[in-house]
Amino acid sequence: MQKLGIRRRFAAGVFGQAYTRVAYALSTIALVPILIGAWGLEGYGEWMALTALATYFSYSNFGLVTTSANEIVMAIGAREELRARRTFQMSINVAVYVVLPILLVLLAVAACLPIAKILQLSAVRPSGVMLILALSAVQLWVSTLRGILVAALYATGAYGLAYFETGTMKFVELLAVGGTVLILGGTQVAAAAAIALVGLIDIVIIYALARRAAPWARPDMRVFDTRWLRSQVKPALGFALANLSTQGVIVQGPRVILSAALGPPAVAIYAVYATAMRLIDQLLLMVALPLEIEIAHHVGSNDRARAYSLIVSGTQAGWALFGIVSFGFLIAGNMIFNFWTHDRVEFSLSLMTLFLLMSACNQVGRINAHALIATNRMYGPSIVTLVGCCIFLLLGGFLARHFGIPGMAIGIICAELFYSLVVVRASIAWHGITATKFLRDVLCGINRDRSAQ
Repeated sequence: MQKLGIRRRFAAGVFGQAYTRVAYALSTIALVPILIGAWGLEGYGEWMALTALATYFSYSNFGLVTTSANEIVMAIGAREELRARRTFQMSINVAVYVVLPILLVLLAVAACLPIAKILQLSAVRPSGVMLILALSAVQLWVSTLRGILVAALYATGAYGLAYFETGTMKFVELLAVGGTVLILGGTQVAAAAAIALVGLIDIVIIYALARRAAPWARPDMRVFDTRWLRSQVKPALGFALANLSTQGVIVQGPRVILSAALGPPAVAIYAVYATAMRLIDQLLLMVALPLEIEIAHHVGSNDRARAYSLIVSGTQAGWALFGIVSFGFLIAGNMIFNFWTHDRVEFSLSLMTLFLLMSACNQVGRINAHALIATNRMYGPSIVTLVGCCIFLLLGGFLARHFGIPGMAIGIICAELFYSLVVVRASIAWHGITATKFLRDVLCGINRDRSAQ
């Protein structure tokens, strides 16, 4: 991590993330007209509902990937290579000996449930549902291993390289799915198979890069340290619950509930607006993910003042990006939607305003959440956020039955704001500052002389 200074590391990381975010944004944007054009609005809605359901398989790793990666980065920041190697080896072994069997059990349980009936699916048959879930489980387990391997690149300061590889593979995935659907006339099952295949190729490349960058990053299947495992329970559970709040409840929860309550077409419309909002997320992650690694590194080396400075800078960048993209959507949203969805999803200014408000509530605590996650400090806040977000998701489901998609959007706006306020409070308490000071630092910048004291 010391081979390059923070400026060069961060610049490489930002450029790498810029490339990756462009890849993710283009993939997300391009797949909407491709899939809607090939499968229709209902077929697209069924795909979104099933992939949303499949993401819940990712909780089989209990948050191990992110917390282990953070531990590895902090260990290298503290110059403790032995600790980093032990964490790496144990993480790999837990993925093989614990996570994989859990995934198989979850698939067996899913096979016993009438998922197609619950989600009101008609384009995808029950056998296709299980194939999609099985292929998604393969891809998720491979991504678990990948997350551990890529931590070696993060720890050595080569996260820019990791980001470039990630972006390239996202372009490959777009080509694979697009080619499968447009050229071969592939179904939802074929698209899931293409994604899983690209994931397998991806992990082979990452493994080769990790071996080259970090000689200590070598799997040892004989290692199983129960004391290490116990030490990781709280941070891993904290991240898992936080991720369940954001991804499982706030992002994917509305799609599953809308499919069961209003049918796949409602999911498709909600997903189109939510996908548009993801463009803001992709731009913010360009800055947030390199910041997350640097925050973990500086906390590991006991430089909390620099870590706080990075949180403030990231928050300022996030609001600037949000303002630029929001203005673009409000000005050109109608033209974009007509072309983007083949005139199948009508642009509604009022609905777009709700989704922009949802994104704004997310921005309030976004960087603070990344800081807590990067330093494995999410255990306490995650329990509170999960309870609150579940309550607001249920509120959204209730409102959706009476007001349709806007009702669900209102519930998720409340969930986003609640989550942000909890993580901001936890973050400023960790740094021993008041909410007023944090707000003043974000609006006016940090007084360097005072922060040095």
